[in-house]
Amino acid sequence: MEKEKLAMPINRNVLMRIRTIDACLRRRNRRWTLEDLRKACEEALYDFEGISGISSRTVQRDIELMRSDKLGYNAPIEVVDRKYYIYSDPEYSITELPLTQDDLAQLSGALDIINHYKGFRGLQGLDDTLTQMRDRIHSQESHRQVVFIDTNDRLKGLEFLSSLYDFIVRSKPLLIHYQSFKSERVSRFKFSPYLLKEYNNRWFVIGYSPRLKDIQVLALDRLKQIEEDMGGTYVENTFFEPNDYFDAMVGVTRNLKSKKERVTLWVDANQAPYVLTKPFLSSQEVIEYRDDGSVIVAMELILNLELERAILGYANHVEVIAPRSLRSSIARRILHAATRYKE
Repeated sequence: MEKEKLAMPINRNVLMRIRTIDACLRRRNRRWTLEDLRKACEEALYDFEGISGISSRTVQRDIELMRSDKLGYNAPIEVVDRKYYIYSDPEYSITELPLTQDDLAQLSGALDIINHYKGFRGLQGLDDTLTQMRDRIHSQESHRQVVFIDTNDRLKGLEFLSSLYDFIVRSKPLLIHYQSFKSERVSRFKFSPYLLKEYNNRWFVIGYSPRLKDIQVLALDRLKQIEEDMGGTYVENTFFEPNDYFDAMVGVTRNLKSKKERVTLWVDANQAPYVLTKPFLSSQEVIEYRDDGSVIVAMELILNLELERAILGYANHVEVIAPRSLRSSIARRILHAATRYKE
């Protein structure tokens, strides 16, 4: 039977009563009358919600609901001696329901996605559970991975992901050992981490640098060592709202003092479908559809190097109309690149 479980609205009180009834019926060392079950449900609801006055009729409806397939339980509840409620299957519990093929298919896809983020210590506690679920899925059907997320396990710096995650969650100040691509020496400085961000298959940590008195973006592949600054003070993030921070730009690099600018692009007919289905930014809008299939799009965002690289990725298929500063920068890069291909 196709599941219609979630189509039925069910509130927390109903679930609490059902769980209480289940807990009672699994205790087979005593016999449970309807009144016993009613009292148990009333006690549970009073303890957790301060609710009293549950009727026997309400408990009867809960039992019928458990017996039905509306929530997927199909509980084998029987009445013996015209008085006592039992599970005819002594091993049954609503907490140990078998998974359907639809459940397994959906879990299989979810596991493939979760596996992409297995580097986070926050997910490591799920390892045993995920392994059991995979075994269950693989034992019932031939499993082949159908979800592939672009990743590179050989990237440097991934070993810092879990520690940084923990430091951010616990608001801990850090001492960072960092070597930029432009320096031959490792620098050491204080840092208050706020966010982790993945962009273009690389990870970055965004936080506050007391040394710069500003927000700093650090690439994890440039980290040499991180440690908690035991005598330091964590500077809380009062500088920006995370969602607004990333919505205003492509990539991760920005100056907090930078203002959004309106960028207008012409996209030829060949690449228009790609730009329309994968916008540069969520603020992108179509200004004009032209007869030749090309389009004019515009968006409000902060200009940065990642935006220029994204535009250059379309080569001659995209032209910057405005602002002039961005148009000039792109033109210089294209002309410079062209000189490298002269015979």
